[in-house]
Amino acid sequence: MVIKAKNLQDAEELLHSGISKVELAYDIGSDDFFRLASRWCDRGARITKGNEHFVVQIKGMSIPPNH
Repeated sequence: MVIKAKNLQDAEELLHSGISKVELAYDIGSDDFFRLASRWCDRGARITKGNEHFVVQIKGMSIPPNH
């Protein structure tokens, strides 16, 4: 499920709260985009271009197989 953020603060709050997939459903400026990217990509997030907006997705913690 994708949750839509209406501004940068909204996106940050959603990501901090544990939402793993947030659509940036607004016109994000380049400064805010790079600020968001540098902050969240360092934590393992991936930003992709959706149909209309960018989507920030944080991968869940993977549990290694128990051999």
